[in-house]
Amino acid sequence: MNNYRFPNTGIERQIQIPLEQVWDNVGRDDLIDQYEQEVVEQVINPIEDFEVARFEHKPYGGGLTKIFYDFEFFPNSLPISAATLSQYSTNYTAETFTYDEIYYGVNSFTQSFFKLDFYDTPDTETQQIYLTLIFPTQQGQTITGQTGSGANAKIVDIKTPNFQLDYVGDKEGFFVYWLKSREYINIDEFYMSAKFFNAKIGEFVRFMTTPQASMGSKFTFNKSDYFYQKVLLDYNTYEYEVQTLQGQRIGDSVTNPIKWYEYVNP
Repeated sequence: MNNYRFPNTGIERQIQIPLEQVWDNVGRDDLIDQYEQEVVEQVINPIEDFEVARFEHKPYGGGLTKIFYDFEFFPNSLPISAATLSQYSTNYTAETFTYDEIYYGVNSFTQSFFKLDFYDTPDTETQQIYLTLIFPTQQGQTITGQTGSGANAKIVDIKTPNFQLDYVGDKEGFFVYWLKSREYINIDEFYMSAKFFNAKIGEFVRFMTTPQASMGSKFTFNKSDYFYQKVLLDYNTYEYEVQTLQGQRIGDSVTNPIKWYEYVNP
């Protein structure tokens, strides 16, 4: 404590005592309440809307909804270096399956399937996969073929990798199931790639949107340009459509299917 002595000289004096006028405690209760709420939400996990909506193929041509896929295989016994378009085939025999195996549904055939993966970008360096569609080999159109030989020969319907999906009949893979709310992930454009799992040999076959046979450089090209089709979601109607990377709608008729061609590794 400091002692001060002031002599009485008859002159009136004033003593100014400085006091703190800023109160930093103001509003601290509100900040504590806000912090408490944030901690509680982190501990109990905030509620997120993960409800899934069913997106249907967008109608066309007077309300038709069927979507068409064609998968073209390239025979393993042929070199791709001298390939022609006529050598591609929408037939599982190009993948070493026989008509007997297809018709009688042996495990190696029924456990094979097509896999369509949906990415946020066609850039293979940065893309993330968000959903997948599976087409079982038990679906698909049929052609006439022969099983057995001699007296045991029989004319039967053989499944092919041509798919016409709709609300009834072959409908596995017709619907796209995705998040109903856009608050968690705001995305309405996917890039779709295609693969076939051959359970007979235990390998995946990748597909392109353009046949290698028609390409001048069959192995050195930008994969982002040849391995993807666009899928656009409409959140207002919960419908989707498929387009080429150039913006042309595909899959809306038997003459305008979503075509995939087997990619042959070098």
